[in-house]
Amino acid sequence: MKVALISKTNGAFGGASFFAENLGRWLSEAGCEVVHFCVSPRSELRERQKALHCPNFFARVVRHLNWRARRLGVVEPFPCEYWFGLRQVRKSFDVFHFHDLYQTISPVNLVALAMSRPVVFTIHDCSAFTGGCLNPQRCQRFHQTCGHCPQRKDLGRFDFTRSNVKRMRNVAQTPGLTFLCPSRWILSGARRSLGDRARMEHLPNGFDPGVYRFASRSEARVRLGLPPGSRVIAASCASFENRLKGMPFAIAALRATLDMQPIALLVGQVPADLENQLGTIRHLAPGFVSDRQKLGLYYAAADIILYPSLGDNLPITIQEAMAAATPVLAFDVGGIPELVKHGQTGWLVPVGDQEALNRGLRLALESSETESMGARARAFVTKEYDARHCLERHLRIYRRAMAVPEALAA
Repeated sequence: MKVALISKTNGAFGGASFFAENLGRWLSEAGCEVVHFCVSPRSELRERQKALHCPNFFARVVRHLNWRARRLGVVEPFPCEYWFGLRQVRKSFDVFHFHDLYQTISPVNLVALAMSRPVVFTIHDCSAFTGGCLNPQRCQRFHQTCGHCPQRKDLGRFDFTRSNVKRMRNVAQTPGLTFLCPSRWILSGARRSLGDRARMEHLPNGFDPGVYRFASRSEARVRLGLPPGSRVIAASCASFENRLKGMPFAIAALRATLDMQPIALLVGQVPADLENQLGTIRHLAPGFVSDRQKLGLYYAAADIILYPSLGDNLPITIQEAMAAATPVLAFDVGGIPELVKHGQTGWLVPVGDQEALNRGLRLALESSETESMGARARAFVTKEYDARHCLERHLRIYRRAMAVPEALAA
């Protein structure tokens, strides 16, 4: 089987691209011929990866037009990647699998390719079925027609959300196109917006939990130079400035436990005024960490992971923390409850409730169950999100799409 994977970037810069890179490796190890096309690579291209730059003059003009359209509020209208790259290689692959499109790849590419080849698209965020927002939060307008968008200022100069969601619904009716939804939450939202005619499958993103395994929490702390008997609270995201990740809630919760003398372990790009925000709380801030084994070491050293995201699909951060046998305290929102089982593999509190988060953190730090809860978290995530099972399900979907392409329109 010959598979083309298409994503925005490569490496650890975003969960969608990270998963696409892992999937490419697993497919190759299973005997498939794989090329992972990266529109804007942010790290050195690895084996099986190619840049999809489309460097000629006309391609640059079209890319600029897409950028201009996005600034106005229109989701990229022109399939630049198909016209100047994928069209030339479409007959070389049996199936094309797209990942993150947001602000990079026009959804019209899916339609153009599906006219001659089976196309699969993994919905990693809500922009695939809303008027363009990554996370609608409490807004339900995308269930009908969008418009009068509360996030309009973040999406562009004008409110084109109604036409954007209408275009995505037209894309979803394309014969030969299959949507994969990593969480049941994202499946429900996509189904309500795109309709029953769109072909969708629930397929959670898998990962290899082996690199996150350490003998004990005390061993991890010794390696990091942390006091063995201290209370360590970790929080992790690519950038603490990303308001959707809710990191101000995490910092406020840390400050509320000052009397317990915690050590904060903050993984990712932190704000310049971190010292002022944390006050006298001891902290370790290693910055953005792309090495997964090192990331697992940080997670394994913590008593608990704070993850106050305001909406997420199936966060790899939570999967990795659980694989490191560390329980998670998070907001009860999005696909997070599919990972964090309250009182079993972690704790959930109402989304946006700072007081509930503060109380939850204090109770978690005082609990004698964190070790056993972490063990249950690891057992759960290892069983449910195993890479081998994930690969097998992808192969079945690819074969089904290749064997009876007409059925995909049903």
